[in-house]
Amino acid sequence: MAAPLGQDSLPEPWSYGVCRDGRVFFIDDRTRTTTWLHPRSGESVNSGHMIRSDLPGGWEEGFTAEGVSYFIK
Repeated sequence: MAAPLGQDSLPEPWSYGVCRDGRVFFIDDRTRTTTWLHPRSGESVNSGHMIRSDLPGGWEEGFTAEGVSYFIK
């Protein structure tokens, strides 16, 4: 299961960013280091372009820089 995404789920002093391809990374604002793993759960966040088995053939899900889901055919 992917870690929840949202500023309210992050401990201080963490924040997050989203790469152009939709991958979410986490920023320790105190040490200025980054990681792909959620600081609370230690899991990566399921994001970016991906093929979902519940979508019709040829469709995939993508995410904007703000983390909003959209669909691509």
